[in-house]
Amino acid sequence: MNIRVRTLWRVPVFGLLSSLLCYWLTIFPGYLFYVKRTELGDGSVEVSTDPLRTLLFEGVLFLLVLLVGGLWAFRPMTRREIACSAALLVLPLLAVVLAQLLLPSFPLKVSLFLARFYTWTGSLAYLLTRCSLPLPAATVAAQFAPLLFIPFGRRQA
Repeated sequence: MNIRVRTLWRVPVFGLLSSLLCYWLTIFPGYLFYVKRTELGDGSVEVSTDPLRTLLFEGVLFLLVLLVGGLWAFRPMTRREIACSAALLVLPLLAVVLAQLLLPSFPLKVSLFLARFYTWTGSLAYLLTRCSLPLPAATVAAQFAPLLFIPFGRRQA
């Protein structure tokens, strides 16, 4: 098992940076795409989100990050290196998500701070809940999203 140690940082850094980018894209420009404003007859404004547009936006963000990571960032890495590197991201994310789900007194401020680092995997969780998977199961399953980069790696070193 020959793994280049200098490549182990790639998936965690790419995953966290892409989650931050998705967080900002979801809040600012995404708001213009999937939020509907309807002016009612009495002059008041009703603001709601369009479920189809939200689904499309989240799906495109998830696939874009997956393709950019797989075809550009992790192409020179072997599949084994990507798996080991992804495990460095999956294990802490999974531990925090399980703590949030199982501990009812998990601090809200910590959850809100960590939300920006879960946006990319949160997009997958949203897509899975739209496919009728229960929210806790979808949230846990989505934390394994960095493992989807493995097929983009080289077979052998």
